[in-house]
Amino acid sequence: MTVLPLARPPRAARVRDRGSAAIEAAVLIPLAMGVLVIIVQIFAMAYASHGVSQAARDGARAYSLGQSPQAAAAASLPSGVSLVSVSTFGPDHGVTVTARAPSIVVITDRTISRSVTMP
Repeated sequence: MTVLPLARPPRAARVRDRGSAAIEAAVLIPLAMGVLVIIVQIFAMAYASHGVSQAARDGARAYSLGQSPQAAAAASLPSGVSLVSVSTFGPDHGVTVTARAPSIVVITDRTISRSVTMP
């Protein structure tokens, strides 16, 4: 059995394909960067959400011990997450912490609120 070599396209067809990789890269690189920025923003929101939950727990714990829930929540928040408000409620030492997540790009409202009740 004989194997025939693959036929090469004519020279005119090869010349027309020049630069197509550069054009594809010019389109795909900004698209990939945009997706990467959105992923980083999602991770920043998850990071802030976890931090606000922990700050609400620490604020409720401080409130149940007769200490300042505002100071405990502010000390518990991670860097980059800004405290908006701390409010207390109910007879069972409930605390609501509202904070703003860091911004990479503005996709949605970055305000996160968590409530915890400590008996």
